Amino acid sequence: MRTTVTLDENLVRELVRFSGAKSKTAAVAQAVKEHIRRAKLKKLAGLLGTVDIDEKAIEEGNKADMERAQWLQEMGAGNDA
Repeated sequence: MRTTVTLDENLVRELVRFSGAKSKTAAVAQAVKEHIRRAKLKKLAGLLGTVDIDEKAIEEGNKADMERAQWLQEMGAGNDA
């Protein structure tokens, strides 16, 4: 999408220099992506400690996964004969 914005020339120059981007457009796009990434991480960090974890359910799921993997391995060994 083509968008026209007015930015401080010194800030853009500094952004290009620190980002290592080859163009102003690439530097601004990289900065926007980084800002979005940080905002998402901040939102995610706000969820810390708010999710209840059922450790027993996780252990049971892991056990079921291991049993399923063993069953599949046994089934595969039976087909080799």
